[in-house]
Amino acid sequence: MNTSITRSSVESSAAAKLRVGVLCIDVDPSDLASLEVMVGQTAGAHVVDNVDHRIVSREVMRMLEGFQFRVCVIDFDQGVEACTRIAEHLRDNTDNRITLIATSRDTGTDTVMAAMRAGCSDFLPKPFESDRVSNALAHITARRHAKGENASNGRVVTLIGAKGGTGVTSLALHLGLNLVRRHNQKCVLVDQHPALGDVSLYLGLTRHQYSFYELVHNTDRLDDELLQGFVLTHESGLHVLDSPEVIEHFAHTAPEAIEHTLSFLAVNYQYVLIDCPPGMTEASGAAIRQSDRVIIVITPELPAIRNAVRTVEYLVGMHYPDNCIDVVLNRHSNNSVLSVEEIEAALHRPITVKIPNSYSEIAKAINAGTPQAAGRSAKLSSAFDYWTDSLVGSEGTTASSEQSGWRRWLGL
Repeated sequence: MNTSITRSSVESSAAAKLRVGVLCIDVDPSDLASLEVMVGQTAGAHVVDNVDHRIVSREVMRMLEGFQFRVCVIDFDQGVEACTRIAEHLRDNTDNRITLIATSRDTGTDTVMAAMRAGCSDFLPKPFESDRVSNALAHITARRHAKGENASNGRVVTLIGAKGGTGVTSLALHLGLNLVRRHNQKCVLVDQHPALGDVSLYLGLTRHQYSFYELVHNTDRLDDELLQGFVLTHESGLHVLDSPEVIEHFAHTAPEAIEHTLSFLAVNYQYVLIDCPPGMTEASGAAIRQSDRVIIVITPELPAIRNAVRTVEYLVGMHYPDNCIDVVLNRHSNNSVLSVEEIEAALHRPITVKIPNSYSEIAKAINAGTPQAAGRSAKLSSAFDYWTDSLVGSEGTTASSEQSGWRRWLGL
């Protein structure tokens, strides 16, 4: 089916606030009509054509050259392998000038993971929903406007405990403070606990009346001004998006909305740190799909080590890049029953960072609402310095084409 854009519609889009050209690849004719209507609801957005997967990147660029924002919607129902190849081809040959969106009736792990790994930054389940299509287009234009067409995103780092009580929140906020103070990075710490998270408490900040999840529920109007109304600012300069101050969990939040919000944060900050509760929930899965690195926090005890092994195996089994997974050992002591060598042998991987056991000092700092002061514990400060230096120093290694797609649709 051929639905070429007319000259008059191109001219009208030039005067519109947004100029989005959408090229469909192998979209089923039965779905195309509804997609055209929904795309047209965004001012200046048009479906240019529907072509088959044999199209080459040069032709794609020619067809979309008149648009400021260029989008390809690839229908994975026409064959995952063939659509993966075209997505990879476009990803590798268009210099990030085209945003790839996958669509399918199959929303299972294998299909979504294949699309994400091939470079798709969003996924539209079928049948199409108007709000999701509009949000996807708004997300693309917001990201481009925030930093410019050729700007690169900041880095998203998710910290998750192998089990409860491993000290993820404390490590996340000290990592954030070190990134701000030692490396002068613009950093936001997201408390992704669905109820009664502790980040603002640990930092001695008055809780915000609005939480991260309420920001997520406003993706349809997400911009810099709205974001600033949700952010808490620590005296160090570290920004915080708080968790809900409720006993019960916040109302169900669509994973796609979480991903859109985190992606937006990544164009406004150099580092987005996510304090995740333990376990693979929809929210933590959305965070991992957006992440450049996943940090699994363990303590020197058997249950944490066992869970870490299972978590690593699960992520690797889902084709998350093994070299983007770090294991951090918290409360390390030379007197531990389990040695570092024994833990690494069980994990089948080296420990990235060892944080010394300073539990009593950390507990005092938490109770005082004041983070551990730099230099108060030489060993602790040195560990965080090493960690942040390594993280900042590894920035170039995570920007390869193999990993660039992993910020998005990992099917967990």
